[in-house]
Amino acid sequence: MVKVPSKIAAGTALAFVISLAVSGWDVSRDGIAATYSDPIAHRRSQDEAVIVNSAIRMTQDGDWLTPKVMGRLFLFKPPLLMWLAAASIRHFGLSLWAVRLPSLLLGAAGIAAVFAWCARARSPACGVLAGGIMLCSPFWQIFSRLCLTDVLASSLGALALVGVAFDPQLSRVRTRVLFGFFGAASILAKSVAGVVPFAALILYFAILTRERRPSLASLGWVLLAAAAVLAPWHIYQAVVHPQWFWADYVQVQLLGVGLRPEGSGLLDLPILYYLRRLVEMDPIVVVFALVGLAGAIRVVRSRQASAALLAICWTAVTLAVLCAFQGQNLAYMVFLVPPLCIVGALCGPALWDRRAVFSVVFVAVLVLVKTAAGGQAWSLRPESPPMDGAQAMRAYYGLHRDAELIVVEGNDEFYSATLPLPHVRYCFLDLRGWTQRFAPHYVYLGITLTAEQFAALPNGLAEFEERLRSWGVKATEGIGAAVTMREAGEVAMIFRARPESDFYLPAAWVALIPEAEKTHQVLRYSAERVFLLSRASRGRKQPVPEIPGRW
Repeated sequence: MVKVPSKIAAGTALAFVISLAVSGWDVSRDGIAATYSDPIAHRRSQDEAVIVNSAIRMTQDGDWLTPKVMGRLFLFKPPLLMWLAAASIRHFGLSLWAVRLPSLLLGAAGIAAVFAWCARARSPACGVLAGGIMLCSPFWQIFSRLCLTDVLASSLGALALVGVAFDPQLSRVRTRVLFGFFGAASILAKSVAGVVPFAALILYFAILTRERRPSLASLGWVLLAAAAVLAPWHIYQAVVHPQWFWADYVQVQLLGVGLRPEGSGLLDLPILYYLRRLVEMDPIVVVFALVGLAGAIRVVRSRQASAALLAICWTAVTLAVLCAFQGQNLAYMVFLVPPLCIVGALCGPALWDRRAVFSVVFVAVLVLVKTAAGGQAWSLRPESPPMDGAQAMRAYYGLHRDAELIVVEGNDEFYSATLPLPHVRYCFLDLRGWTQRFAPHYVYLGITLTAEQFAALPNGLAEFEERLRSWGVKATEGIGAAVTMREAGEVAMIFRARPESDFYLPAAWVALIPEAEKTHQVLRYSAERVFLLSRASRGRKQPVPEIPGRW
């Protein structure tokens, strides 16, 4: 790999430290899953609770190869983030900042990579502009501060591609090996989304004239290094849990979520959703990239091997993926922010090359303005009000109940799954049979049960246990993790089947269970939510594990 000048190396280290400090400031402000992952639509970051549950489970059962969530195998995505979060918990103890530390570190590393890319290819002033605008992006700030896979995958992709920006011909073995390593790590973070840096490299290879292209042998080195990182875990799961791996990893995550549209109208196109959010939340990045558009066109026409052309290829591939992928998830925007910042810096006007002090002042003012914006969606810290369901679950945990908890139409975004409760099940209305279409293997294996099946579970348990064993799973903890209802009245059937369990449900639903007060104490938590506490249950005999003050 080409040697980086000492001033740029020092600037890169400084960019990392500053980014880590800014992103890490008050990282424990919002609890697990409470942050709005889409501040405009007010969607919470539910997946954080799922990943944290899996990471905690790894530290408890020692099975680091096979992630689990609420007792069931969780193979929708590779386990890199779960590994890192579990390692952080093991080393630092359970806390919000510990589970979010991997995202913080990789988020800062991604900004440092963008700074180094632009500083070496053009000027330190451009590096400050690109890295600073990326640091101030609400997309990058939101997801660098959550235990989610997106910033991890995006930053690892940036680390892979920055080596090519320094060595466009892939002439050095280190460049090829490091690209393969970081690119494969990006896939281990977020499955097929991690293929983006590889696709960008292929497009770059295709655009260049023949004499300027990296050799096929160098690309072979890249693939060999990537395979060495990727193969072990994928082969293990394909051998040990072939049916579950195929159902989760391919049929649901890739073919189901990835290719199934969420709407049928023109306005439902995913790319329009992303463009709207980009303009609404990060207009600075939009303007910065558009200013460099004319220069980007000239770079593509020249077909010269350059860091700018590589960034343009990265941008084009990312946009193509956002158009093709049918899911609408704001987290995917973090894959677009780094290449847009690089293109804006490298293809922009000569004004960007003035003294770096002006870039530093501009970024500092931008940070101050976005900090003082009062929680706006475009600010440095978009507002996320406390989550009532999480507060209810903490209050319930403080009762030290030795009973199973059935969460009916929960409003806690799976927060309860991150608490050391004896056993938690989720029960929800599924009027259109969405569960059957989304994950039919969960229905077959008994992970998801209908109200009728749950009520008769003692009779059907042996059959589900046998099905799980045929799929290579001996544990039965996940059976009935979710219970679906066709109508609200079916909650009475579930209640009668579990008189020894506690319930958390909408207050209006208590009227659907006329016998509730005979076997349960009604504890009204709020005007909207009620706990039904089984009279047959007692307090825990064993010491109750502590949870952090902020969680």
